[in-house]
Amino acid sequence: MDRTSRFRQLFASRLLHVAGAAALASSATAVGCGGAVVVDSTGEGGAGGAPSTTTGTSTGDTATATATSSVTTGVTTSTSVTTGTGTQPVYRCFPWSANAPCPGPDEALQTFQQTDCADPDFAYTFAVVGGPYDENGQCCYDVLQEFCGVGRPFLIDGRPRAAAARTAASRTAAPDAAAWAEAGVAPRIAGLSAAEREALAAAWARDGLLEHASVASFARFSLDLLAAGAPADLVEAAHLAALDEVRHARLCLALAGAYRGAAVEPGPFPCGDVVRVAPDLAALAAATAREGCVGETVAAILAAEQLAAATDPAVREALAVIARDEARHAELAFRVVAWALREGGAPVRAAVAAALDEAASAGVAAGGVAADPIGALAAHGRLDAAMTGAIAARALAEVVLPCGRALLDAAC
Repeated sequence: MDRTSRFRQLFASRLLHVAGAAALASSATAVGCGGAVVVDSTGEGGAGGAPSTTTGTSTGDTATATATSSVTTGVTTSTSVTTGTGTQPVYRCFPWSANAPCPGPDEALQTFQQTDCADPDFAYTFAVVGGPYDENGQCCYDVLQEFCGVGRPFLIDGRPRAAAARTAASRTAAPDAAAWAEAGVAPRIAGLSAAEREALAAAWARDGLLEHASVASFARFSLDLLAAGAPADLVEAAHLAALDEVRHARLCLALAGAYRGAAVEPGPFPCGDVVRVAPDLAALAAATAREGCVGETVAAILAAEQLAAATDPAVREALAVIARDEARHAELAFRVVAWALREGGAPVRAAVAAALDEAASAGVAAGGVAADPIGALAAHGRLDAAMTGAIAARALAEVVLPCGRALLDAAC
């Protein structure tokens, strides 16, 4: 039995209870009720996570990753055309000096994935749907992207948004080193090299910024629930989850500051001048399935795996909090989707099934650090990209998709 098997079994049992299912279904077919969508729970077909600095694929418990070199890319928003899943294409380019035509979609996809998941985009390219377009020495394409990371992102036009990191001393107001740092978080940094400390600082800072963005996401989620006429207990739970995310951000940023030797905090959050709520119950349910049932379930299982590998006491304490809270947030997402299915019927069921089918096809781009040959980073809660991808794939195959199928079947 692997080190988090029991956690996943108990977690799946809790989600199945929320879904109203008595037993974990092994079949991969959904939706029932006359539906035609197939939810693939085998872990194949792109279920592997994509690394932040490598290109990786995974199946089951194994994954392979190949280091790639960095290229400079430009990213701009393309047209407002959307796909059947609601993902809006974006326009991306990379320099091209070769005396040859721009590469085709497959090669371009590999090139984009070399630098995906890097700040400030938090995005992973999973398909090239247009191009190439040769523009002044650059090869440009219409691409589809998804959130790179786990948990609940804050999305604008389908793209994740997060604040930029800054040191407390860089603020114009009087610096307060404790503004976004949980008090008393002191990992053991003796024996770590400067490179290891910086890798840990960057990874924990990135997580802190994503947790900070989740505060905004839950605030909008609360508005979504109110606009949809959701019960009070769901609205209350959404607000409590936002407070959890504040603590997660403070824990992660405190760790980042300790490794870097200087306090790290988020700058102003780029939420835009208008915050849009879900236009209808089907859209709310589909977004909750993607961001909660998928994202937060994977986040909880990844945190449990990080906790199992970590040996530093401060890191273990932080990860125990995060794993517990993310599991509760995932349960909330399943509760919301179950309520929406009861209220909205067939249109909601079709939207949720499509969201789960998209997750089965595209997988979860979970990030991860570069190679960690002696395990120094894992001891401080950071797993490499290959391992992170395998964890995301297994979480999808063993927990997310079977429980999602059961949720849909229970609504029939």
